[in-house]
Amino acid sequence: MNSQPERLSFGTVSLVTQGEHKFYTTTIPSEVLARTCVAISREENNIDGFQRVLDRKRAQDIADYIDNGLGTVPSSIVLSSQDDAELVYDSKRKSISFKDISQAFLILDGQHRVFGFALAEKKLRVPVVIYDNLNKREESRLFIDINSKQKGVPSELLLDIKKMAEYENDAEATMRIIFDRFKDDPTTVLYGKLSPSKKVSGKITRTVFNAAVGPLVKLFKSMSDDEVYDVFKAYFQATYDSIFDAKGVERDFFQPTVFKAVSGFFPAVARRTKDRFGAIYSYDNFSEVLSPVSDKFRPAKVKESKNAYKPLVKHLEECLDSDFYL
Repeated sequence: MNSQPERLSFGTVSLVTQGEHKFYTTTIPSEVLARTCVAISREENNIDGFQRVLDRKRAQDIADYIDNGLGTVPSSIVLSSQDDAELVYDSKRKSISFKDISQAFLILDGQHRVFGFALAEKKLRVPVVIYDNLNKREESRLFIDINSKQKGVPSELLLDIKKMAEYENDAEATMRIIFDRFKDDPTTVLYGKLSPSKKVSGKITRTVFNAAVGPLVKLFKSMSDDEVYDVFKAYFQATYDSIFDAKGVERDFFQPTVFKAVSGFFPAVARRTKDRFGAIYSYDNFSEVLSPVSDKFRPAKVKESKNAYKPLVKHLEECLDSDFYL
């Protein structure tokens, strides 16, 4: 004869009413959440599932964060109690109890944190919000509401404060230094065109800058941050003057997709510059290499590159290569 599952009980529970819904708030040990919660992805079950596919690396990052003793996870996990859990609320004791079973709760928000708890060695007491007696329609709607109406911190702001938090790696530190130099240097073409902590129309954010310029830093090997900055300063100014200003599309230079294309064009221009002038990456040398590109460059290609930068890189490289003869 099979024994009945154990019932777990947790106190200090508050019953909260918001609009049409009621839910309970309390804290539950992370190991209990790890074994009693389930997240169903659409790929696993296209009828009842609506959760995103689990990103295991993200879950492992959370586990490592917990085990390394670095932090705290204060935000609540949002759950929907399933019928088999047989959730009971005791208003006198301000407690809830439920069966200790593997699918007692469906995760509406926080699946990566829960799976991170499962992977972690250390245990935490975790805030939870528990809805009860929801049907699938209500669960689905709550999932949509939670994930569409809550707004995360902009990535630009996170990058901007990483130095303060001492979370930067070497590559991020280099990119921050270069970005800030461009932001503060009135002699550069990017002066007044950069936004460090938020998205602003017509300006290049730190996130876009890092995505565009970051992959190029590895080309510089042992150069100092100042030397890297000087090369990029000369290149961006020469590209702006020789191509974009010359063709009357100077304002487009600062659009994210176009700036990524200009950055992606850098290795081809730098290679040609080195072949012709040695490792002297000056404004004049870049301008000399770029001068034939302007004659063949088609401004319409800029307008066509609103959502994809690689076609514009290809066009720029074709304009450069057309000047090469054996």
